[in-house]
Amino acid sequence: MKFFKTFSILLITLIVVSCGSEKKPYVKSPLDVIVTTYIDQQNYSVILADMNYEESNDSYFHKYRIVIPKTATPTGSENDFEIINTDWKKVSLLVFEQHQNDLGMTVLSKKNGVLDKKTAPAGYDNYVGNKKYGQWQTSSNGTSFWAFYGQYAFMRSMLGWGSGYRYYRDDYNYYNSYRGRQNYYGRNNSFGTNNYKSNTSTWANKPQSFKQKVQSKVKKSAATLKSKSYSSGSSYGNSSQKTTRSTSRYSNSSSSRSRSGGFGK
Repeated sequence: MKFFKTFSILLITLIVVSCGSEKKPYVKSPLDVIVTTYIDQQNYSVILADMNYEESNDSYFHKYRIVIPKTATPTGSENDFEIINTDWKKVSLLVFEQHQNDLGMTVLSKKNGVLDKKTAPAGYDNYVGNKKYGQWQTSSNGTSFWAFYGQYAFMRSMLGWGSGYRYYRDDYNYYNSYRGRQNYYGRNNSFGTNNYKSNTSTWANKPQSFKQKVQSKVKKSAATLKSKSYSSGSSYGNSSQKTTRSTSRYSNSSSSRSRSGGFGK
């Protein structure tokens, strides 16, 4: 009798512990939704176009630019691409922390059906080094840099390159040697949030004091969440993979689509 009483208490304890450790419902991040929405596309780039923090409601936000190449026209034009500039997307604290250094960078891309979730300078994934769009040129000091053909000059704006941006061949070759295996901000960390300049970027034009305050808050809060084994639920993960057709689709009704122009700086 004593055995059964002890067993019953143990069983009840296990049930209570099991219920108390139940995980929170999984919530897709905006990048998860993009992966699912464009699962049938074989090539695209997703650029972190802007980010923001609203102190009034303690919320974090991203804007993305999705670049999808289409069938090229004989002369080459902006109609060779479909551009989707999303509205503000609310993201979790941990997703914001994960990409806080990635403003103006490609944060997700797909090339010939292979998904790459590592951060890289915008254009490195599908366009720099692609002879369809440009060529390597040599400057007066002997360094080689990437230049788009005249008919594709608009791609600088499309990819968010500022007037001072120049992508050098040795830097691109260094990135290409381990493409998809780790995030890349240039050998001298010359790309990313701290070096991104744009007259239209909300985050780039925030006072430095505001940005430092947010970064400090994010670092502290993220550390607390991670210590509690909190999961952000970013299912697009950290490794490349071949994606296949799925019957699960998600709408992206809040996105604004542009087939030409309107790329900004």
